[in-house]
Amino acid sequence: MITPSTIAVFEHVMQEYAAELREVGLLIDREPERIHEFLHLPSMQAINHMMIPPEYGGQPIVTIGNERYYGLSSLERVITIEKLATGDAGAFLGGPGPSMSSIVMTDLADEEQKERFYSHFMKGASWAFFAMSEPEKGSDATDIGTRITRHPGGGIELNGHKIYIGNGSRARVGLVFAQTNRTPLGIQIALVDPSMKGFTATPLDTMGLCALQISHLKFEGFPLEEKDIIGRHLSPTKRGLWGALRTFHRMRPSVAALALGVAQASYDYVLEHRSIFKEREKMKLERMEMRLHSLRSMIRNAAAEIDHDAQKGYLASLSKIRAAALAEEATELALGMMGPGSMMEHPLLNKWYRDARAFEFMEGTTSIQKINVFQAYANGKMQHA
Repeated sequence: MITPSTIAVFEHVMQEYAAELREVGLLIDREPERIHEFLHLPSMQAINHMMIPPEYGGQPIVTIGNERYYGLSSLERVITIEKLATGDAGAFLGGPGPSMSSIVMTDLADEEQKERFYSHFMKGASWAFFAMSEPEKGSDATDIGTRITRHPGGGIELNGHKIYIGNGSRARVGLVFAQTNRTPLGIQIALVDPSMKGFTATPLDTMGLCALQISHLKFEGFPLEEKDIIGRHLSPTKRGLWGALRTFHRMRPSVAALALGVAQASYDYVLEHRSIFKEREKMKLERMEMRLHSLRSMIRNAAAEIDHDAQKGYLASLSKIRAAALAEEATELALGMMGPGSMMEHPLLNKWYRDARAFEFMEGTTSIQKINVFQAYANGKMQHA
């Protein structure tokens, strides 16, 4: 059970890891492939094991007394991710490990699939991708163009494109959302091996989160078997779109925590590098400090709510809206506080400013989140206030 004292230990351990990520963040941002030089760091080893259940070989990211924490709950993740993001969000996201694909595997995969998936990370540092977004379609699960086709002779193949996929060109395993027919029940998730024929991945040039090596994936006659279909043992109503919605609900507090970490790092940077402030500047910083504290409480409450009921995603959506905006505002404030030329004179602020722009587009834009909140309100799932 996570208590205030537990949170303090979490934050202390993650602060040490964050310092390692800060040291290498700028270098990896310039040369993403050099991340392989730093896989020996304790922070990278912890990231590689984060969200792997112990029964599949996972190692605890934090041990407190007799309690071991693997990052399996949303609350554990947001505490961990926020602190790591104060070090460097890009280095964290570009680091190895199952990442958010683990949520789908935990909820929907059968035992054989879990063993196959998690075994990649037991052999050493490895990466996974989560492929939902498509060119011209975004992450609209109801309009997926990537297709799973079953041929009369028994063969199955995957065809289509996915875009803006993190770690897509370095992953050894991945999850791909595809359609078998144009209905919500026709959505399926395939567990794929990128080393097989029919797969290509092209890294994209990005302004921020360069370490994540966001990629364009292409599947052309990519071979599948029935054992590759996630949730094959479940009814259609309990996998596919249902699985995607649960996953997004659980992802959003983590994305919000990433954004909060960048905002907090920018705020701290100003206090570390300036000692004298005008009264107007003090007021701005005080207001930012209050907003950071308020957002942290909201994100952790959202994570705890998701842990209690994965269908209640409205608070996670609200958190993501506020966090994405605050990350942008905090990085702009920090650059302004450091004066003319700060984009050139303070490379970390330059990087955080660029990174912060990415959070708006991760796991649903603000417009999508507002729709989620409105639907929850209209359906009576949140208090009318």
